[in-house]
Amino acid sequence: MKNKSLLIRIKGRFFRHVNILNWLPRYTKEDGIGDIIAGITVGLTMMPQSIAYASLAGLSPQFGLYSAFFGSYLYVVFGTIKEVSIGPTAVMSLLTYEFVHDLGIEYMVLLTFLSGCVELVMGLLNLGFLIDFISTPVTSGFTSAYSIIIIVSQLKSLFGLRKFKTKGFIDNISKLVTHLHETKIWDTVLGISCIIFLLILRKVKDIRVGYPGERNLSKHQQKIKKSLWFISISRNTIIVLISALLAFCFEMVGPSPFILSGTIESGLPPFSLPFFSIQENNTTVTFPEMCLELGLGIIVIPVVAILANVAIAKAFVTGPSLDATQEMLTLGVCNMFGSCVRSMPTCGAFTRSAVSNASGARTPMVGLYSGTLIVLALSLLTPYFYYIPRSTLAAVLISAVAFMIDWKILKTLWRCNKRDLFLMVLTFMSCLLLGVEVGLLIGVITNMIFLLYLWARPTINIITCKTPAGSKYAMLIPDIGIMYPAVHYFCRTVNKAGMIQGNSSLPVVINCTYIKGLDYTTALVISQCHKQENVLSITGIMEEHVTSIFREIPPNCCRCPLRLPHKQGSWSKFLSP
Repeated sequence: MKNKSLLIRIKGRFFRHVNILNWLPRYTKEDGIGDIIAGITVGLTMMPQSIAYASLAGLSPQFGLYSAFFGSYLYVVFGTIKEVSIGPTAVMSLLTYEFVHDLGIEYMVLLTFLSGCVELVMGLLNLGFLIDFISTPVTSGFTSAYSIIIIVSQLKSLFGLRKFKTKGFIDNISKLVTHLHETKIWDTVLGISCIIFLLILRKVKDIRVGYPGERNLSKHQQKIKKSLWFISISRNTIIVLISALLAFCFEMVGPSPFILSGTIESGLPPFSLPFFSIQENNTTVTFPEMCLELGLGIIVIPVVAILANVAIAKAFVTGPSLDATQEMLTLGVCNMFGSCVRSMPTCGAFTRSAVSNASGARTPMVGLYSGTLIVLALSLLTPYFYYIPRSTLAAVLISAVAFMIDWKILKTLWRCNKRDLFLMVLTFMSCLLLGVEVGLLIGVITNMIFLLYLWARPTINIITCKTPAGSKYAMLIPDIGIMYPAVHYFCRTVNKAGMIQGNSSLPVVINCTYIKGLDYTTALVISQCHKQENVLSITGIMEEHVTSIFREIPPNCCRCPLRLPHKQGSWSKFLSP
């Protein structure tokens, strides 16, 4: 019997983590058709994005494509959210550039592997709750800052400027101004035209078909509506294709006036483990030394990746079907194995997930078809990627991240919560001036300080009450548990309570109903506080409890034994005078 129970638990755990076993037996023909359509649509969106994100990370275009297929395949097996599309993203590319732009490809691959290890460990230890300490204002400030950093970093490609190394946001702006006289008119016109067309095509899906107020569209109108929608979500591919054709035509009659992407290595990458030590300048760089070079990236990148995946999960899934732990484990596996095909760090992308959802995705099988499309591109289309102008890729990136800048939250926070507004602005400015990883860390630490302040200075309501016999007393009601940072503030409030009510000899009753936890320091200080002449404590707010307490008070004395809620009963003997 015990062996059978053990086997059932093992089977349940296996089915939980290998999620494909849960939905594949129920997979239908309709599911397959929906997933094929969604997979091809997501693949067409991912292909130009991957090339652009590789450029943002300071890598050759093929590394963006290497990052786009293996994670998609693995998510089919382990993933739980049908809309999630694992691959390169803007924030992962920016962070990769921040940590490995002066290092080699070996460092990038190792960073991907270690990021996966951290994500896997966080999933195994159920540490997903740590992400909850990153509040929405901090996330908003971080997202808005990295969006602006990406836009500024792409301006050099948009204007056709030669590549130059920069150190941070301010240095980037300074060098842009310095090299502005080198602007190439053809690249600038093409880049700005691409941005304009991308913004127009973004709105094509919202064009009204039929008469105003008409709900039931004819079959012809429905086809037009679907065609407009497909054109809108495929806008990146359309613009890249048109620009590449234009560059190819110019190349046929003479040198192209545009700066092109250049030769891209064709074929699939070899499957091999990351390098844990390398040779540089006739010396061996060991694994610990490589980790020191990567620095905070080993922690920051997986935390941001998990944050992105959890945000997507919350956007598309509600209720008990969301398994955050499994998502962390899956993300870890995708990055660990992705490093074996020279992938940069990956996570879910909100834009691609939205496309997948709008395309009618039915199961995680979508990743199989989108990944296969990338594999075919690597095998067959890489010679043609040579003709993609860099200004077009810059336009794709700028158009994608421009809408991630959260302007609306400023007005809401100004009206509702100035403290959250300060957090958002502090994170935003820190990310711009000090780097996104330091800015995020400052935002989280400041947020934690605010939380600690709330614990150290809880709200204590003071009300004047009367017993049925007419005796007056002051009741103190703490709104949360009293832990050691708050005990001295709490005791000062108790001491002042009688005088605040106008009578220094007025008894003070401490309502412990909402005190859900005590530590030794708290118990010690409250015990000393309870020995004062005008302090007594009770557990509840029922009037008969107050009356019974007052019956125990001897003449000219306002103290009685301290009574605590049942859960804190172990402290009662210690706290009694």
